Amino acid sequence: MKDFVIFTDGDVDLPSSYEGKVSLLPQYYYFDENMMYGDEQILSREAFFEQLRSRRAYTAGVNPDFVRRSFETVLQEGKDILCIAVSSGLSGSYSTICMVAEELREQYPESGIEVIDSLSATLGSGFLCVDALEMRKAGKTLGETAAEIRKRVGLIDIFFVVDDFKYLVQGGRVSPSVGKIGDILDIKVILTMRDGRIEPYRKNRGINNALRNLQQITSSRKIARLGSIYVGNAELFEKCKSLVDSHWEASLNLIVSSHVGPNTTGIAIEWAAEDESV
Repeated sequence: MKDFVIFTDGDVDLPSSYEGKVSLLPQYYYFDENMMYGDEQILSREAFFEQLRSRRAYTAGVNPDFVRRSFETVLQEGKDILCIAVSSGLSGSYSTICMVAEELREQYPESGIEVIDSLSATLGSGFLCVDALEMRKAGKTLGETAAEIRKRVGLIDIFFVVDDFKYLVQGGRVSPSVGKIGDILDIKVILTMRDGRIEPYRKNRGINNALRNLQQITSSRKIARLGSIYVGNAELFEKCKSLVDSHWEASLNLIVSSHVGPNTTGIAIEWAAEDESV
């Protein structure tokens, strides 16, 4: 059976115990156009959030040349490729990766290259990567793994609460009209992803009510994986964890952090496959 390498991009986070087991296609962020981070140059989380408090961070998707070089290295070793990408509704990276993959299929017709739109991000997409790792370990082929991952895309949910909608609005991830909801005194909106895009899920009076509603969501159906996502506010993260019995944790990557801001907390869920109501 031909071996395959699993890739993902910089908008995706894995549980700490799986870090380094998936090949990363970096995305990029910058505060000044002459200083790009995300590949060889990386800001510490502390330095990043210190700048984010007073300056807007800009982001860029994967570099097609980097993707091509990374993929070709694997193909020349005689291995196939499975890439699980951030939602096409949030980033152009999926489209870029697909473009490179199509070019390489022509050059390496005997090789397999599967690119999957996760319709999610951060730990939600990361759970699909974990699934793929476990399937590969169990002896599944590239085709079998890709087919099963595509089925599981619909089992992934993310729910999160932001303190300030300005980051999402200025990055174009939510409309200004949605952002105005958060301007109402002490209204905290639980956001989720539907069809690969960020949408409001439920309005709450205060952060404590929002976190309790996150807890209720996790008890509504049978769960295969549940994770808490740390952004930049440790106190808020610990409060969320105290209410949500998560099995996994992940630090939100700085690309997504630039769009949600530091005072954010959230959960990622992979619902059990037998629950057809999801």
